[in-house]
Amino acid sequence: MMPRPVSPVADQALYLILPGLLMRVARWQADYGGLGRYPALEWLWSRGRPVESCADALETLLCRHFGAGADAPMGALTRLAVTDGVPEGYWLCADPVHLTVGMDDLILSRAVGPSLTDAESDSLVARINDHFQARPWTLHATAPGQWHLYLEADPGLTTVPLSRAMGQRVGGLLPREGAAARDWQRDLTELQMLLFGAPANEAREARGEAPVNSLWLWGGGRWPNPPPPGRWAAAHGRGPLLEGLCRWTGTPLHPPPDTAAAWRTSGPVLVVLEDLFAAAVADDLEAWMHALAALEQAWFEPLCQGLGRGRFRHLVIQGEDGRGVWLDGRARWRWWRRPRPFGECHGVADSEHAP
Repeated sequence: MMPRPVSPVADQALYLILPGLLMRVARWQADYGGLGRYPALEWLWSRGRPVESCADALETLLCRHFGAGADAPMGALTRLAVTDGVPEGYWLCADPVHLTVGMDDLILSRAVGPSLTDAESDSLVARINDHFQARPWTLHATAPGQWHLYLEADPGLTTVPLSRAMGQRVGGLLPREGAAARDWQRDLTELQMLLFGAPANEAREARGEAPVNSLWLWGGGRWPNPPPPGRWAAAHGRGPLLEGLCRWTGTPLHPPPDTAAAWRTSGPVLVVLEDLFAAAVADDLEAWMHALAALEQAWFEPLCQGLGRGRFRHLVIQGEDGRGVWLDGRARWRWWRRPRPFGECHGVADSEHAP
């Protein structure tokens, strides 16, 4: 798609989204009493105005940033990332995942899709479709690790985005209400048994790799309406939903930069950095602190300098649910807002809202 015109109102603006930034901070702070010190991030957090939560997950936040809304057809949008078009009908993301047994429930411990080969993906999808031929749905391997469930009509399932379910007990997150939910629960149980003996899974386990033992459905909907006016001059990041949103809106998409040190914005830019997410999902505080220390040097320190020199009209830093801070050049004059350890300042900023 051709790039769409961008409104000049928010020129020189940088929106930085950091999935995993806030996911476990409150509990870690309560359990361990400290998460390390990050002077530049703490300065930014103390000088900024708070932005409240506006999404239940990263996927919803991304859709809101592109004007798609919380009920956006994420299945159709993620399919658009790797296809030229989406046929009529209703599409759900059907991510291949690995569940592990917890104390009292199953835990969604890993999204297996990225590690699947073409042959493994095709074999597993064919096995599922052959077994469930009488069902009103068909599984498609849009890309080796990117699967979608196709139906002619809306099944009426209420689902939870994948990022919100990662690392969590799945019992309370699966579709529960209505006949469609009961049908899917029955199919899911049967599907899990079918996957248990799949040759592709047995070969993966023999190599020490996690098998696909379930699917995670989310983001259902039909192909969206024409996109809203373009908001972003460019976006930086990875992932099928971001790629699909950029194709839908005609927004140029680039890989995430290594650092903000040489950053120059020529318009409103969205950057998604997933450096913290895996550690947060795994509840690995040490790995999370290491990743945040790297972001401190590569991103937060240069951003502090750039904000003071007027390189940005404004800067927004958000976690996966939209909570964060909004800053402009006046932030450097708010000297009375003294930095606090990041684990302590989480959620304790003043009650003002970002404009």
